[in-house]
Amino acid sequence: RVRFASARGFSRGAVPIALVAVSVVCVGIAFDAIAGKPAEVPVRVGIHEALDACGAFAQVKGLNPRGDGFLAVRSGPGAGYAMRDRLPEGATFYVCGESADGRWMSVVYPRKGQTQEQCNVSSPKPGGAYRGPCAYGWVNARWVDILAG
Repeated sequence: RVRFASARGFSRGAVPIALVAVSVVCVGIAFDAIAGKPAEVPVRVGIHEALDACGAFAQVKGLNPRGDGFLAVRSGPGAGYAMRDRLPEGATFYVCGESADGRWMSVVYPRKGQTQEQCNVSSPKPGGAYRGPCAYGWVNARWVDILAG
């Protein structure tokens, strides 16, 4: 049975439903914090003002054919960061930087329907965190084949 809010407030039964909805949202936020997912690490571009915003162009190469079939794009340099996207074998992207240990690379790549040029990182740009219009994140350097740069 559906109950509606009255002029004086919520009808009996409506308040518990509202509290459950708020509780579910709060539990979801708390779960991410408890799970220890690290905060996003920005993809920095334009580190050297005279060079392209992202210094190399690469592709996904060497994935295990019996594996998942994709390279995970994460929100930071490590497997503990949230997965944002998946890149298939042969997918191309710009490499903008790498983690201190060299095991992860920050990347920018076009979303479906976009071109590489629309990413605006193949020419000099002022430095800062990349926020689009293309997709971006971090990938494991083991599966990256540098094509240029």
